[in-house]
Amino acid sequence: MGVNIGAAAGQSVMHLHLHVIPRYVGDMEEPKGGVRGVILGKRGY
Repeated sequence: MGVNIGAAAGQSVMHLHLHVIPRYVGDMEEPKGGVRGVILGKRGY
């Protein structure tokens, strides 16, 4: 689970921003790198 909140997260209006990404057995070959590895476009981020 990742939580982004406040100016450090780039927010100009204070609010809670939360990403919940479910994981399942076999959902990817190499489950390394946290949630960035699940979303292929975010791996290089």
